[in-house]
Amino acid sequence: MKIHRIIPIPFLLLFMLISCGNEETGFVEERVIEHEGLERSFLIYVPTNIKENAPLVVAIHGYTSSAKTLMGYSGINQVADKEGFLVAYPQGTKDSRDNNFFNVGYEFHSDSKVNDVNFIREIVLNLTKDYKLNSKRVFATGMSNGGDMSYLLACTSSDLFTAVAPVAGVMMKDTLENCNPVKKIPIFEIHGTKDSISKFEGDMNNEDKWGAYYDLPSTIEFWVNKHALSEKETIQLENKNTEDGTTITFERYWSDESQREVWFYIVNDGNHTWPGMTGLFSRTANQDINSAEEIWKFFSKF
Repeated sequence: MKIHRIIPIPFLLLFMLISCGNEETGFVEERVIEHEGLERSFLIYVPTNIKENAPLVVAIHGYTSSAKTLMGYSGINQVADKEGFLVAYPQGTKDSRDNNFFNVGYEFHSDSKVNDVNFIREIVLNLTKDYKLNSKRVFATGMSNGGDMSYLLACTSSDLFTAVAPVAGVMMKDTLENCNPVKKIPIFEIHGTKDSISKFEGDMNNEDKWGAYYDLPSTIEFWVNKHALSEKETIQLENKNTEDGTTITFERYWSDESQREVWFYIVNDGNHTWPGMTGLFSRTANQDINSAEEIWKFFSKF
């Protein structure tokens, strides 16, 4: 990976990225590289307490969004400060509509040659080397399009990733039907039942023109069967915030014969948001959980 430049993020911009009421103690850096003929960039967040053999979390933004935006509302950096892992935020490229995206096979990206799987793999391999990270503790999460990308990485790059945790993510029809990972890795999905963009009930008839994708129960069933998990428990999480109009049902799947698990947080009446998010759109999100903390709770098991 040829690094064109490393750009420290100015203090004012860093301040703007920090969620209200949360203080970060590490530093943000932007790296710009050339990848397969394209100039690509990504942000990294390095907590001050990072040590050798630390974990890596790759956090992937949604369609039309950005690495800076996800960093700003997700709260992942604050968890990294407490737990000592490094965070990488890849930046998507512009599509023909001038929107940032990751190429997971949407219908209107059918002519795109952008290889985001290889781009993210290159980020992982080089950061693991540069920061002497633990190559056996590399994780991916993402919102919406970034969640879809997390599923794609679970299918294509399980040699690098230890577990993935999509938020409002779906599995495109082609992704699920061609999913043959080198090793089976744990999966954790957080999804609202009233998500009108990444529909809980799926869109196999491609009515919304994103491309056909599976419903969430079928997606979870796919991974449960792939892992041969025989046990299940269902837990109603505490409704800590009664004003957000949502509750969370936790489905956990496991087996006594395996260390792998599948977790599913069903946000009842939840929409297309990151639960626990801060900032402008937080009033529309479930506030019973902090998604970043729950995701790390899941990752840290593995």
